[in-house]
Amino acid sequence: MRPFLSGVLVAFVIAGCSSGSSSQPAAAHPAPATVQNPRTEADLSRITLTAEAIKRLGIETTVVKSDAAASTRTLGGEVVVPEGRSVVVTAPVAGTLTGAAWPRPGARIRQGDRLLTIAPLVQAERDQRIEAQRAVTSAEAEELAARQRLQRLEQLLKDGAASVRAVEEARAQHQVTVAGLTAARDRLASVSRTVGEQGELVVSAPFDGIVQRISAVPGQTVAASASLLEVAQVDTLWIRVAVYAGDATVIDQTQPVTVTRLGETNPPRRATPVVAPLRGDPAAASVELYYSLPQSQVPLRPGERVLVELPLKTSERGLVVPEAAVLYDIHGATWVYEDVGGNSYARRRVEIARYAGDRAVVSRGLAEGAKVVTIGAPELFGTEFGAGH
Repeated sequence: MRPFLSGVLVAFVIAGCSSGSSSQPAAAHPAPATVQNPRTEADLSRITLTAEAIKRLGIETTVVKSDAAASTRTLGGEVVVPEGRSVVVTAPVAGTLTGAAWPRPGARIRQGDRLLTIAPLVQAERDQRIEAQRAVTSAEAEELAARQRLQRLEQLLKDGAASVRAVEEARAQHQVTVAGLTAARDRLASVSRTVGEQGELVVSAPFDGIVQRISAVPGQTVAASASLLEVAQVDTLWIRVAVYAGDATVIDQTQPVTVTRLGETNPPRRATPVVAPLRGDPAAASVELYYSLPQSQVPLRPGERVLVELPLKTSERGLVVPEAAVLYDIHGATWVYEDVGGNSYARRRVEIARYAGDRAVVSRGLAEGAKVVTIGAPELFGTEFGAGH
């Protein structure tokens, strides 16, 4: 049986080989997509300028090099109103709130703007304007009488009928009445700014800011020193960062930080350290650091959460370029212009790992030794996309 089985297997193998050699090859499947004239991103944008145009734009370049840059740590921060820049306006006297044009919460006001009026309950407080006007009228009469007396005595002195001493006393008395009239007029001007025609007191804005909260309504009777509204100065805000107490010594608290709004694609903002109260949270074992941040075209709001990149005292090596060389498009992507020679500049996409002072650490997109544009990069960006033409 064994020789017979061996012969059958050999026959099957031979038949299989002969059938495989005679069959046609399978047809190749077509590609699902075809790209015509593929080009890499580096070949898409290149600007060539004349020597005169380069001089007119003032373009300057620098060499990308590997250098030590401060390490950073990103933490969450909170936008707060600076200390002493949030004031609660109170009622100067007991009275009834009047006026129809009250400021709304969120309204921007200027120093000295009329916020509201209050009609005092006490008659003497309502008559301040009348009393100030009466004092001015009385002072004017006294000054007129003293001036006329001085003029008569000066004439009598010329005629030899009065003494020099009498003229000097009259002149001194006239100066006293002039000083009293000046004080009365200043008092009337001050009262006129704070008291209306009907005797109501005018409450004005203490400084430029925004109305944050209103605690009273027109027609309400309030006591003296009652809270009326809150005004906050928001042209410059503070960024409060809670740092673990054990890490406070490794953070360079003398250097500025970069602040990024959550979900924002604009360039990060620069905030500088300020002298602020020393505060901490024993429950969280943290201390608070404060930085001053001027408002921009897209203002932040008090209480808003942001990302803060804090510089450390340690450093790491990396490819660094000046911060001025980095451009942001509308989608938040970062670019630089590389000098490729022949008065030509190519736009390169780069990835920024962190900012160290006025330098940006590039993690991808550039090679060491490349020349990037530092002064004139925005002009090249505008030239490429037609801005300003």
